[in-house]
Amino acid sequence: MSLTTLRYFSEVVRTGSIREAAERLHVAPSAVSRQMRNLETEFGVPLFERHARGVVPTSAGELYARYARTALLDEERIYSEIDDLKGLRRGHVGICSVEGVVANGLTHAIATFRKRFEGVSISLDITGTESVITAVRNGDADIGVAFTSNPESDIHRTLRLRDPLFAIMAADYPLAKRRKVALADTLVYPIAIPRKHFGIRTLLDTRCRTAQLTMKPTLETNSIEALRGFARSGCGITYLPRLTVKRELEAGLVVAVPMIDRDLQQATVDVCVLKDRTLPTAAVGFLHHLEATLPTLR
Repeated sequence: MSLTTLRYFSEVVRTGSIREAAERLHVAPSAVSRQMRNLETEFGVPLFERHARGVVPTSAGELYARYARTALLDEERIYSEIDDLKGLRRGHVGICSVEGVVANGLTHAIATFRKRFEGVSISLDITGTESVITAVRNGDADIGVAFTSNPESDIHRTLRLRDPLFAIMAADYPLAKRRKVALADTLVYPIAIPRKHFGIRTLLDTRCRTAQLTMKPTLETNSIEALRGFARSGCGITYLPRLTVKRELEAGLVVAVPMIDRDLQQATVDVCVLKDRTLPTAAVGFLHHLEATLPTLR
């Protein structure tokens, strides 16, 4: 099976549309459609269910999609290893991360790595924990950095750093002088929380269920910077790990009050890769560098 066919098929599965896949691949829709028909003829079974709004893989299509993803990842790794054998200092690392680790951890690791390996390019996508894991699973990212990720059979955590949640607020806020606070203590004040697909939100929701608490957020957002700004401005309280507000704490713009809720003390920063995948050489190098760098920054 040609790599071109594999790429076409994977893009159709990813987008759910032959037309959109063709646009992303910069080819004519007829070329993609022809490749899909040829595949189905070769296998003797339909690989897609056709609908007015697009296509959905059949059971056979899902099986072939797993094969295609593995084959394309192996192709990327082989090219990287051949480059390494040639002594070329080049390659690419795809990273998907939660926002809170970027400013005070990930960018530092990227900068120090690039000083040593200037020929390696890096792409960085920012999203919530659930999407980080999905990107690693689908091969869209070599390395994922998540917040308190759930155990997944196909995901391997190479590093897990404890990074508990704190109540973050301006230095003159009513609870700022407390040595410790409970989540229940903070809920009488305006609060800002992340949206549902964030690991922080999952922890908060879990604690509310077990303690029978109700959150009525003043601000609900997919931006960690908006949460930091909410606390800095004195509008109210948010909940973040110390690493996420490292610069604000050093500048005295906010305080981080420890939380006594056990559920919120178990928060972690997780570095993740796809289990049993052999990463490209450049990605392996950056992974080792990240594992060595993150603990020192904390």
